Amino acid sequence: MKFFAPSSIPLVAAALFAGAAQAENALLPGNAANGKTLHAANCTGCHDSSVYTRRNRQVNNVEGLIGRVNGCNKQLGKNFNRDQINDLVLHLNESYYKFK
Repeated sequence: MKFFAPSSIPLVAAALFAGAAQAENALLPGNAANGKTLHAANCTGCHDSSVYTRRNRQVNNVEGLIGRVNGCNKQLGKNFNRDQINDLVLHLNESYYKFK
């Protein structure tokens, strides 16, 4: 069985952290800048950003955020494609929700 030398522990921790950061980015594909543009053009006509920052917000995780964006897409007949939905979700998460 191999053990890490005490001096290598920070390197191992850094490598694990870097892998976790990449996994987080992979969780939410998309283009946040495009999502911001889509949001400004399609979402702010119904509500402002206070819906994302209110104390009793109804979206509590990434899955809920994806579901909410998909729900708005269907209810309002926006016909966003998968890439556009990913862009919106990424923008909303980076700007307001900060889910990991």
